[in-house]
Amino acid sequence: MKKIIQLLILVHLCSCGSSKSGEDLEYTMELKESKKITLPCDENTYFLSKSIFQFEEDDKEYLFFGNFEKHQHEILIYDIEKQNLHKRIPLEKEGPNGVPGIWGCRPFHDSKTFLVSQHNVGRTTIIDGKGNVIRRYNMKHNLKNGVWADGRYGVSFFYTPSFSKDSIVYFSNGIFRQYMVKHRMDREVWRTIPMFNSLNLKNGHIQTLPINYPNIFEYDVKTPAGGGYSFAYDYNYKHDRLICSFTGYDSIMVTDNLKQVRWYNGKSRYLKSMRPKVYEADGFDWLRESVESPSYHNIMYDKYRDVYYRIVRHPYELKANESPFEDPTGREFSIIIFDKDLNIIGETKFPGNKYLYKMSFVGRDGLYISENNEANPEFDENKLVFACFKLEDIKGKE
Repeated sequence: MKKIIQLLILVHLCSCGSSKSGEDLEYTMELKESKKITLPCDENTYFLSKSIFQFEEDDKEYLFFGNFEKHQHEILIYDIEKQNLHKRIPLEKEGPNGVPGIWGCRPFHDSKTFLVSQHNVGRTTIIDGKGNVIRRYNMKHNLKNGVWADGRYGVSFFYTPSFSKDSIVYFSNGIFRQYMVKHRMDREVWRTIPMFNSLNLKNGHIQTLPINYPNIFEYDVKTPAGGGYSFAYDYNYKHDRLICSFTGYDSIMVTDNLKQVRWYNGKSRYLKSMRPKVYEADGFDWLRESVESPSYHNIMYDKYRDVYYRIVRHPYELKANESPFEDPTGREFSIIIFDKDLNIIGETKFPGNKYLYKMSFVGRDGLYISENNEANPEFDENKLVFACFKLEDIKGKE
């Protein structure tokens, strides 16, 4: 009996990955600013984009910038080294090449075509480098429980980019948003709801992946007014690894085969331990509470340095002149650094009123974070400014 108990304890520790809490870790790395890049932003370009992605083509480094806000409807390609506009791709809203209702967009794996998420019209479209439609896919396929594939991807603002293997595109499933409205969300129900869908680009078939929402709630969710079940994700092509970060949960979820999952410690040293919860307030008060509460945000893989970054939004108290309908510009945040084995090796804190952490991307030279925060004294809507942060060995400075 004793050997059985010891074996169960060993299996539990292995399945949970790193087990140290944030307070017990010895940090060895930090992020330090190394330079800035400034990209031109004309009168037809809004400084804020929900879809920015770095990519390489012909050994050159580019930034994809979806200019879809303020009634704009185009893709901008910036040359990161030269810091200029390399290409502008206007998109049509109607006709044979029309792509209306854009939710997100990103470069496809060959960097010469683009994958467009048209969530508002239930469609996925592939376009070429001139904005011409190559193929459309109907996303309004019933999967289960009377809901359809919720193709919300191609977004970096809350990192849900999609990823592809061979001719299959994988993306997170917003099925819970539709399901919660119809059903009481008992904890056991979560285990039946898939987190990801796949789209076969050859035949248009949509399937769910055998990865369901984990039972990480402290109690039943009886209304949609819950917090912490949303998740950001990224894919590590080098190790075939999918990593997910829930907004209201310390641990991060990892799978290497898109089937079995395991958990690793991802707790910030600046936050108390977190689990998804239901806000007790209603209406406007609930919105205020949800905005002021701390949460985990994007998670991104850095293929150049073989590390991961997890953005942490710190607690914030809204001022009298601030609206809960907008993300506060003064919120402080930090970024947790994980090594290739998902061990926490550092966490760097950033001030409020300077950075726009939702607009970040990984490049050859480091992690780029936008300085187009409207509360930044140096903010200029006529240019896109990104600070580049490099990993620095803390012990090497001692």
